Amino acid sequence: MMTQMIDAMAKPMHQMIHDQYEKEKDKLPDDFEEQMNKMMDGMFKDMPWDEMIQAMVPAYQKHLTKGDIDAIVAFYSTGAGQKLLRESPAMMAESMQAMMPIMQKYMEKVQGRIQEQTVAMMKQGEKKSDQSPKN
Repeated sequence: MMTQMIDAMAKPMHQMIHDQYEKEKDKLPDDFEEQMNKMMDGMFKDMPWDEMIQAMVPAYQKHLTKGDIDAIVAFYSTGAGQKLLRESPAMMAESMQAMMPIMQKYMEKVQGRIQEQTVAMMKQGEKKSDQSPKN
């Protein structure tokens, strides 16, 4: 299931890279998309998934009892549970694909605000240094 989720996450990331290339291809090298996808795939492949899962175990142990786990296992043994397992990667991929434009738009807005704030703070710093007494 983890492999399917990784694949589901990678597809919208590849799409985001493609969209970025299409938007700025006159400024980017021809192999930008290929190189970025290769780097992204390598990052997903090298991610310490087992270590991350082990780090999550205490949180699950804290919040779920053995009875909860038994009920969850029973659910996943049903037809609906099997369907949820089967469909989750596609739902994740489609959800991420739908969210990516929203996230990109928001991140552009955040970057703009950071740049504006940085410029304003730099101007404040300049005024402060102009007003400080000179020896």
